[in-house]
Amino acid sequence: MKKKTAAFFIAASMLSAALVLSSCGLFDVGRPDDNYPYDAAVEQGFAGTEADWLAQETSVSVYRRMWEEAVADGSFTGDYYTFLKGLDLGDSGANLQRSLLSAVSIVAYNRSNSASAGSGVILSLDETTGDLDILTNYHVVYSETARKICSTIEVYLYGGEISTCKLTGSYEGGSAAEDIAVIHVDGSGTLTTEEGETRSFREIVLESAAQAAVIGDSDSLLVGDRVYAVGNAEAWGISAVEGVVSVDAEYVTMDAIDGSGEVDMLELRTDAVVNHGNSGGGLFNAAGELVGIVNARSEADGVEGVGYAIPINHAIAVAGNIVSNGGTLKQARLGITVATEESHSAFDPLSGRTFISEKVVTKSVTRGGAAYEAGMDVGDTIISLTLGEKTVQATRRFMISNVLLSVRMGDTLVVTVSRGGEFLDLTVRFDSASYFEG
Repeated sequence: MKKKTAAFFIAASMLSAALVLSSCGLFDVGRPDDNYPYDAAVEQGFAGTEADWLAQETSVSVYRRMWEEAVADGSFTGDYYTFLKGLDLGDSGANLQRSLLSAVSIVAYNRSNSASAGSGVILSLDETTGDLDILTNYHVVYSETARKICSTIEVYLYGGEISTCKLTGSYEGGSAAEDIAVIHVDGSGTLTTEEGETRSFREIVLESAAQAAVIGDSDSLLVGDRVYAVGNAEAWGISAVEGVVSVDAEYVTMDAIDGSGEVDMLELRTDAVVNHGNSGGGLFNAAGELVGIVNARSEADGVEGVGYAIPINHAIAVAGNIVSNGGTLKQARLGITVATEESHSAFDPLSGRTFISEKVVTKSVTRGGAAYEAGMDVGDTIISLTLGEKTVQATRRFMISNVLLSVRMGDTLVVTVSRGGEFLDLTVRFDSASYFEG
């Protein structure tokens, strides 16, 4: 993976609380009321505590679903924490083994034939054609010296890191600012070995045990959750290391790989050992679900056990946006700036889990922007965002950006806000190219 300097980590510790969703802003007036997203749930009839509500909204891992089903059918009567202890999660080898099958090693060459090694994760595998779609980091396939995407991208499946199993990938699109790229392997491609044998990529893929990753929910991750970083560490082949989630979501500042300037990136922090070559590889939870894409580590003097991964909910949203927009990122912009005005933790004794709840408040609104046209005002507390049939509660600031990544031209987004103690549904119509950036 690319080296991150000590200055990057110093800068990360100086981040402002405000997440800028658009450039310029007007109308810097107004004060938020006392409502959080939980208060809207109470208004709609929810009778439990804030911790109860946060637990059901954000914790949807495989094990929690198992516990909920066991309680519902009467086969278990205890709390979630006791249920977890009874599962003996210390032996998660089977889940980790499955995670390995979605891991790939990537070697990228520029035209001067200099190479860099990294990792990737299989998002989809066509069992008829042998086609693969792979998620990785932009910096894995970008040549800093040539200032463009590498001309040759080689892909190796787990257990097949030898020349007779070499697949050729094509760059489908990416974003330097988000450090995400999508690679495609066409099963109709062929490989000629040194012995003169011709093998199709379809044959190599379908004869392997390769599988697409099971996508998890990074929004349900909590500090202390066990995770595994799986990747091509030091270009020695796929390996796995264990750690925990140290910080479930934070913004860090780094230099964009293409030299376009500094970018703020949404990351989750882990103490799992991250080495050069791990970039683009998966971070998996104890259930074997993909919850992040590893992309950085701290190399500051005196700092140990600080690795970073892009939360998978964000990474998947970026990748989907890139693919649907012909290879480039085009993110919808509300035309506002927001900040975390208040924040607190809530403990759920039933599950033994601690959650963070934020009050995300509009700090400025750009005249003529999508949110301005919908009637959003400074001081509005953002409660939830509804796109199609899916509603996301804005309990954390980063959730707003994730929703906007899924917005396309012509979509309608309903933003529920709290203003002066009342809850309002604002209809935002993305019917202008000026509401998109990229």
